[in-house]
Amino acid sequence: MSYALTDAQVMSTLREIVSESPDKVYEAPESMADEYGGCFYVHNNDDGTKSAGCIVGQVLHRLGVSLEDLSKGETYSANAAVALAGVQGVSEDVVYFLRMVQSRQDRGTPWGEALQFAEEYYADKGSAAVLRPEAVA
Repeated sequence: MSYALTDAQVMSTLREIVSESPDKVYEAPESMADEYGGCFYVHNNDDGTKSAGCIVGQVLHRLGVSLEDLSKGETYSANAAVALAGVQGVSEDVVYFLRMVQSRQDRGTPWGEALQFAEEYYADKGSAAVLRPEAVA
Protein backbone atom coordinates (compact mmCIF):
# COMPACT_ATOMS: atom_id res chain seq x y z
CA MET A 1 0.00 0.00 0.00
CA SER A 2 1.13 3.57 -0.49
CA TYR A 3 0.45 6.62 1.63
CA ALA A 4 0.41 10.15 0.21
CA LEU A 5 1.61 12.47 2.95
CA THR A 6 2.84 16.05 2.96
CA ASP A 7 5.74 17.71 4.71
CA ALA A 8 3.25 19.78 6.72
CA GLN A 9 1.39 16.69 7.92
CA VAL A 10 4.57 14.91 8.99
CA MET A 11 6.10 17.92 10.73
CA SER A 12 2.93 18.95 12.57
CA THR A 13 2.31 15.36 13.71
CA LEU A 14 5.91 15.01 14.89
CA ARG A 15 5.63 18.23 16.89
CA GLU A 16 2.25 17.19 18.29
CA ILE A 17 3.58 13.82 19.49
CA VAL A 18 6.67 15.39 21.02
CA SER A 19 4.55 18.04 22.78
CA GLU A 20 2.48 15.23 24.35
CA SER A 21 5.60 13.48 25.74
CA PRO A 22 8.64 15.80 25.58
CA ASP A 23 10.49 13.94 28.33
CA LYS A 24 9.90 10.48 26.88
CA VAL A 25 13.03 8.40 26.53
CA TYR A 26 12.36 5.57 24.11
CA GLU A 27 12.61 2.01 25.32
CA ALA A 28 11.78 -1.13 23.37
CA PRO A 29 9.59 -3.72 25.10
CA GLU A 30 11.69 -6.00 27.24
CA SER A 31 10.86 -9.01 25.05
CA MET A 32 12.27 -7.20 21.97
CA ALA A 33 15.26 -5.47 23.53
CA ASP A 34 17.83 -8.08 22.50
CA GLU A 35 16.71 -8.61 18.90
CA TYR A 36 18.47 -5.65 17.23
CA GLY A 37 19.59 -3.48 20.09
CA GLY A 38 17.92 -0.38 18.65
CA CYS A 39 14.50 1.02 18.20
CA PHE A 40 11.50 -0.57 16.61
CA TYR A 41 8.91 1.09 14.43
CA VAL A 42 6.39 -1.51 15.62
CA HIS A 43 6.35 -3.04 19.08
CA ASN A 44 5.38 -6.63 19.71
CA ASN A 45 4.00 -5.98 23.17
CA ASP A 46 4.32 -8.43 26.01
CA ASP A 47 0.53 -8.92 26.02
CA GLY A 48 0.57 -10.13 22.40
CA THR A 49 -0.66 -6.89 20.82
CA LYS A 50 1.24 -4.66 18.41
CA SER A 51 1.61 -0.90 18.61
CA ALA A 52 3.63 1.91 17.07
CA GLY A 53 6.99 2.14 18.78
CA CYS A 54 9.70 4.72 18.21
CA ILE A 55 9.10 8.36 17.31
CA VAL A 56 9.06 7.72 13.54
CA GLY A 57 6.69 4.78 14.00
CA GLN A 58 4.44 6.95 16.16
CA VAL A 59 4.33 9.74 13.57
CA LEU A 60 3.67 7.54 10.57
CA HIS A 61 1.09 5.38 12.31
CA ARG A 62 -0.82 8.42 13.55
CA LEU A 63 -0.91 9.57 9.92
CA GLY A 64 -2.50 6.28 8.86
CA VAL A 65 0.42 4.03 7.94
CA SER A 66 -0.49 0.49 8.98
CA LEU A 67 1.60 -1.40 11.51
CA GLU A 68 2.12 -4.08 8.87
CA ASP A 69 3.63 -1.54 6.46
CA LEU A 70 5.68 0.09 9.22
CA SER A 71 7.19 -3.26 10.16
CA LYS A 72 8.73 -3.52 6.67
CA GLY A 73 11.30 -0.96 7.80
CA GLU A 74 12.52 -2.75 10.92
CA THR A 75 16.31 -2.66 11.26
CA TYR A 76 16.55 0.12 8.65
CA SER A 77 17.25 3.80 9.18
CA ALA A 78 14.29 6.17 9.28
CA ASN A 79 14.72 7.33 5.69
CA ALA A 80 14.71 3.76 4.39
CA ALA A 81 11.80 2.82 6.65
CA VAL A 82 9.70 5.70 5.32
CA ALA A 83 10.21 4.45 1.77
CA LEU A 84 9.69 0.78 2.65
CA ALA A 85 6.42 1.65 4.40
CA GLY A 86 5.14 3.13 1.13
CA VAL A 87 5.13 6.78 2.17
CA GLN A 88 5.17 9.18 -0.77
CA GLY A 89 5.16 12.96 -1.13
CA VAL A 90 7.47 13.81 1.75
CA SER A 91 10.56 15.84 0.85
CA GLU A 92 14.08 14.59 1.37
CA ASP A 93 14.68 17.34 3.95
CA VAL A 94 11.75 16.19 6.08
CA VAL A 95 12.72 12.53 5.79
CA TYR A 96 16.27 13.34 6.90
CA PHE A 97 14.87 15.53 9.69
CA LEU A 98 12.97 12.47 10.94
CA ARG A 99 16.17 10.46 10.69
CA MET A 100 18.01 13.04 12.80
CA VAL A 101 15.31 13.02 15.50
CA GLN A 102 15.30 9.22 15.40
CA SER A 103 19.06 9.05 15.74
CA ARG A 104 18.98 11.25 18.83
CA GLN A 105 16.15 9.20 20.27
CA ASP A 106 18.18 6.02 19.74
CA ARG A 107 20.99 7.51 21.84
CA GLY A 108 18.65 7.94 24.80
CA THR A 109 17.81 11.60 24.22
CA PRO A 110 14.32 12.66 25.38
CA TRP A 111 12.00 13.37 22.48
CA GLY A 112 11.77 17.10 23.22
CA GLU A 113 15.54 17.50 23.16
CA ALA A 114 15.85 15.34 20.03
CA LEU A 115 13.37 17.56 18.22
CA GLN A 116 15.07 20.73 19.43
CA PHE A 117 18.47 19.50 18.24
CA ALA A 118 17.12 18.75 14.76
CA GLU A 119 15.24 22.07 14.58
CA GLU A 120 18.40 23.99 15.49
CA TYR A 121 20.38 22.11 12.85
CA TYR A 122 17.79 22.83 10.16
CA ALA A 123 17.41 26.46 11.25
CA ASP A 124 21.07 26.89 10.34
CA LYS A 125 20.46 25.08 7.06
CA GLY A 126 17.39 27.20 6.29
CA SER A 127 15.12 24.41 5.06
CA ALA A 128 11.61 25.80 4.45
CA ALA A 129 10.24 22.25 4.15
CA VAL A 130 11.20 21.65 7.78
CA LEU A 131 10.81 25.09 9.32
CA ARG A 132 7.63 26.19 7.53
CA PRO A 133 6.25 23.14 5.69
CA GLU A 134 2.79 24.69 5.38
CA ALA A 135 4.32 27.42 3.20
CA VAL A 136 5.83 24.85 0.84
CA ALA A 137 2.78 22.59 0.53
